[in-house]
Amino acid sequence: DIQDEATSPLEAAIGAENLERYEAALQRLKPAEREAIIGRLEMLYGYDELATVLGRPSAAAARMAVTRAMKRLAEEMHGV
Repeated sequence: DIQDEATSPLEAAIGAENLERYEAALQRLKPAEREAIIGRLEMLYGYDELATVLGRPSAAAARMAVTRAMKRLAEEMHGV
């Protein structure tokens, strides 16, 4: 049996819809929240590196900033 590993049209539509929701919600965040999320999720910065980029005093502070920003992003994506 040969399996087709390509993304199905349904999977592509669901993925595209979620991406659109993510991008729209991201634009509604404060610039610092947006920067924290993009740095962590899209740029794959570690927390030490992110602390420098965000101007935070430590990796723990950067981690907390990302955690708070992700909470706001989830709220925006779910219309809370």
